[in-house]
Amino acid sequence: MNITWYGHAAFGITGTNVDGEPVRIILDPYNYPECGGYLPINEEADIVSISHENRRYHSDTSAILGNFQLFNGLDYTGSTRTACGVEFSAHQVYESPAGDGPNALVKFRLEEMTLAHLGDLGHPLDRAGCQFLEDCDILLALAGGPPTLALADLRELIRSASPHLVIPMHYKTPKVNLNLLSLEDFLTAFSGFPIENPGTSSLVVTRASLPKEITLCTLQHAR
Repeated sequence: MNITWYGHAAFGITGTNVDGEPVRIILDPYNYPECGGYLPINEEADIVSISHENRRYHSDTSAILGNFQLFNGLDYTGSTRTACGVEFSAHQVYESPAGDGPNALVKFRLEEMTLAHLGDLGHPLDRAGCQFLEDCDILLALAGGPPTLALADLRELIRSASPHLVIPMHYKTPKVNLNLLSLEDFLTAFSGFPIENPGTSSLVVTRASLPKEITLCTLQHAR
């Protein structure tokens, strides 16, 4: 599986499905220029997955190429959908502890690994949310703090889910027009965890290469 961080909460995932066919997945694409300075995601996809309708930061498909299938997590909370031989599932969460802004955690299985995206989660998870993430191998984690999940709550979530690999996203860079914490703030809050920094925007992961303990992996933004 190849994982590319485009910027903000957007990723490109490529791999082979259960039938051995190649599949290209794009997660939570932002809008250029409304998101800030991240450049358009003008690549082909077979599937585009969004955590909710938020064109500026999480659901703009206007630059994406190809005849892709759209998976909106909020349409499938508590259920599954198979697209291009990949099974997706979702769990409803909110952007704040008060229940504002419904959105979804989304996960799927590819090449014998389960990958989960935290969407726009803004509150500690309840038991059902924790159970949804129990089989997660790779977690795309909200690292910028409020208005999304506080870092102390994220730390508890990660300890509960116990993924092999945690890739931070949705944090402050010069290219996003949101007031978020920086990657350095995230790494300080997670001192004590092993950290990998490949110095690239992409990472190749196999079942055999997954680290044995929870490991943070920081990627550069591709856009």
